[in-house]
Amino acid sequence: MNQNQLENLNQGKNQNQGQNGGGKAFKFKPFISFLTVFSFLLLAFSGFILYIRPEGSIARWVGWRAIGLDKSGWETVHIVFCTLFVLAGLIHLVLNFKAIVLYLSLGIDKTRKNLPEMVVAAVLVVLTLLVAVWRVPPASWLMEGRAHYKNHPRALRIQVPAPDFEKQSLRRVAEHFGQSPERVLKELQARGLKGVSLESSLEDVARSNQMTPQELYLLIRAY
Repeated sequence: MNQNQLENLNQGKNQNQGQNGGGKAFKFKPFISFLTVFSFLLLAFSGFILYIRPEGSIARWVGWRAIGLDKSGWETVHIVFCTLFVLAGLIHLVLNFKAIVLYLSLGIDKTRKNLPEMVVAAVLVVLTLLVAVWRVPPASWLMEGRAHYKNHPRALRIQVPAPDFEKQSLRRVAEHFGQSPERVLKELQARGLKGVSLESSLEDVARSNQMTPQELYLLIRAY
């Protein structure tokens, strides 16, 4: 395989595309290309949102949301589009397998026409992996920036008393303050809060009343 073969392959593709361009038949290759690009864009965007979101328990504590979705929602979007991107990418590789093999062969055959590009790409991937594993700049800068966003959300008024504290029952929260659980229950019911019971979690009661666990915690603390 040589450069002329690659050019002939590309010319053949262009001719086939030109012949099919006037037809109304659904073209699978362009569809996969568009699907790969669009899923990549959504994957990159959801990755950015998750990069700047607060730490998991803090996100739930302050009721963090972005563009209408909470932490769990964005994680679901990211995982779904990651899966779609991988599947579309694999199909894209299969559809363009001959061209990819030809590019690789031009790097290792006698002509070595694609050898510099292939070596630079491989070295870059290996260096990026080592930078990520060793956590040296710029990987360390990315992680420090992530920690800044995750640990200092603007809506945080009081630190989470303990990891996953929002999942504690109202009984446990009242006992945390040294208060009577029954008294706390009556106070919350008197304020008209819905779904209040001593076995309900702080998070569930807060969500039922369009509050954040942090706001409900501060309300109970004030009694």
